[in-house]
Parts: sequence; C-alpha cells; structure tokens
Amino acid sequence: MKHVLSRATVSLTALAVAAGGAFLAAPAQAATVVQVRPADLIAPTDTADGGVMEFLAQGVHLKTTNATGYARAHFKVGIPLSQATKVDYTWYGTDFAPGVYYDVDVDGDGKVDGQFIGELSYGGSDVWLNRDAQDFPDSALPDNYFSNAAPCTGGTAATGVTDPCGSSGASKHGTLANWATRLQAASGKAPVLYSGGFLLNGAAGNGVLTQITYGANSYVFTNQAKAKVTVTAAAKRDVVRKANKVKITGTATPAGPGAQVTLEVKKSGKWTKVSGHALAASGSYKLGGKPAKVGVNRFRVTVTETNSTAAATSSVVKVKVTK
Repeated sequence: MKHVLSRATVSLTALAVAAGGAFLAAPAQAATVVQVRPADLIAPTDTADGGVMEFLAQGVHLKTTNATGYARAHFKVGIPLSQATKVDYTWYGTDFAPGVYYDVDVDGDGKVDGQFIGELSYGGSDVWLNRDAQDFPDSALPDNYFSNAAPCTGGTAATGVTDPCGSSGASKHGTLANWATRLQAASGKAPVLYSGGFLLNGAAGNGVLTQITYGANSYVFTNQAKAKVTVTAAAKRDVVRKANKVKITGTATPAGPGAQVTLEVKKSGKWTKVSGHALAASGSYKLGGKPAKVGVNRFRVTVTETNSTAAATSSVVKVKVTK
C-alpha cells in the first residue's frame, strides 16, 4: 500500500519517526468524537514479525520493519454503510501509511460478511474488496457475493454505476456510496458497517494514527483513563411536606456524550430510582420526585459512564419530610 498524502508541520509526542519520513495527515471534522482504548478492540487484533501497535495519549503508534510484518486492529462501529461515504483518517508518519477496514454485515444477522480496505491515495471515497463472504465462516452468504456486487472491476463500471472507476488496491472496488447501493439492491436490506479498524502491512512504515472517521463519528485513539466526573447536588428545600415533590439540582462535569443522570432515594436500605433524564451538554440538571417516607429522606444523584467519562455519584442529600 503506497500512500502519498498532504504534508503537515506537526510533531509526534513520544515518537521518533524513521529518518527521512514525512508527516502525513488527512484531518477530519466529525459531529461526534468516540474514544477507542485498547480494551475496546475486538478480534482480529494483533501484530506479527516485528510489527508494533502502541496506544499513546493521542493516537496509536504503528510500525513495521519489513514486507511481512503487520499491525492490525478492529473495533465496533455499527452504523449504516450508506453513512460512511468518505475514506477519512489522520496519519502522522512515513509516506507508507495504514489502510482502514470496513467490515460489512449485509444480511443483518450481526455477523461480518465481507471486508473493504480504504486508502487515502485512491481518492478519498474508493475502497477495494479485501475479503469476500467465503472468507468468513460465520457468513450465510454465498461465495463471491461481494465480488459479484462490485461497482467496478478494474477500470470497468458495472451497469448503472455512474461514479468513475479510478485506480485501486484490487480489481474489485468502487466508491463507498456505490458499494452501499449495490449491496442493498442485491440483498434487499441496508448493509451495516459492523466494525472498522486499521492495518499497516506490506512494507516498512512508522507513525501515529490519531483518528478514523466513519459517518458522523470520529474514532480517536488514546490510552488515557476516562475523565473523572464531579457531581454536585442540593435540595431546593431542606424541609417539604409529604404531598409535595423533592427537587434536587446540580451539575455533573465534565458532561460525557449520552450520559444519563438519575435521582435515587434510599428506601428499605436500598437505593431506588426516583426520576432521571439525559444530562445536558452543560452538565446541569433538575430532578424531582415524591419522598419515600415521613422523616429524613436520603437522596443521591448518579451519572452513567460514557465513552469518555467515568460513572459518578453525588454526596447524599438529606431532606426532612413532614405530614
């Protein structure tokens, strides 16, 4: 795989790129950042013959020293293939750079049926067929399913394909958009990008891969622990009547994407949910509910773990309830 990408004047933290190597990048802007840590990787993820895969604070260091060594990894994605229209990743290192995986589930059974590889040197939207249905023992699809649905064979486009067939890493290839359209036409179902990942293989290469974009998500690589969240909680009134609601307000910061915030009351020795909702992007919340009993009620607020933040719990808030 030969990549000739745009040069960027950046430095690589904790990495000395091989002498003479260029700093290459294809930065992307995506709506949602998804952090990928070593614990998030799924099989097949490994290295061979001197290949290096080392997660850093910002990126994953990949290195090969010969044509047979490799470093590869996969992680869950789970979006419609039609949403992934561009080959988009960021690499700082040698001209020889990794390709990115597109593992596709065509029939909706939650199993990979075929695999594409995308490389920026092929125009930013063209991907080539790396593995067909017969290469996945769990696939229920017939042999050569993807090959038969290929938008392009060499430089020849299939009937109805309007995107030009440029150069590619294999004979069977095409744009992501055309692959999605033709696979859906063949199966009657919208294909899913089950997982993604990266592969450095085929020559000596050395650098840092910081992110891969699939659809609206930018998957960034890090070895840093999830951020600790601080939850504050206070009662609007310290004393309320039993017929009235207890109201608790506060903040949970930093606010992780998709975090849920929940008000709990201690009842019969157990914490029981009272109410909850999605945490605002600002981290602020307002929660309320009926008290559990006359006397002192103990409340707390919990926040769920997210891709970038740890779960957290507030201090106990005491509210006196009268008749």
